Amino acid sequence: MKEQHTHVHEHTAEGNILVAFLTNLALTLIELVGGALTNSMAVLSDAIHDLGCTLTLCLAWVFEKKNYSLAGALVNAIVLTISSVVVIYESVTRLFHPEEVSVKGMFWVALIAIVFKGFAVWRTRHGSNLNEHLVSLHLLGDFLGWIVILLNSILLMFVSIPWLDSVLSIIITVFILYNVVYNLVVTLRNHSK
Repeated sequence: MKEQHTHVHEHTAEGNILVAFLTNLALTLIELVGGALTNSMAVLSDAIHDLGCTLTLCLAWVFEKKNYSLAGALVNAIVLTISSVVVIYESVTRLFHPEEVSVKGMFWVALIAIVFKGFAVWRTRHGSNLNEHLVSLHLLGDFLGWIVILLNSILLMFVSIPWLDSVLSIIITVFILYNVVYNLVVTLRNHSK
């Protein structure tokens, strides 16, 4: 009976991670289009991050059945690091040559992202294992990042600060890089024990 109970939890974790992956994939496509249409580096930086998240969620779903989590962590760290360096470069360039951003478009993309990320967090919030728990924490961080972008768009509706979008993008990306390095170190340390 105990074995059957464990199997049900594993199946639930797989299903929850799969739903989070599909939700994130749809959101990433919306963000990429929305970022291009709004000309917002903050939205594009989050879209690039969510592209890495989508890969992470796909691998988490695949690795739910297998014991290859270290390989998945390394692949995801490489993807997120390369994409983050590109976003930081573009954001720093825009600090010196600010471009107009569609604030209303950024507002609507942020609202859509909050709904998608909120659903994914809700779906994985009661992680039955470490993999699902870490996925939920990662998605919660993404959800909070989109709240910051939403607040930024509201502020920009009332005050003209052309460099704010680039600064926010750099802050989000540096935070992402910090978490990539931190999680990679923790994963490697735990794997070597």
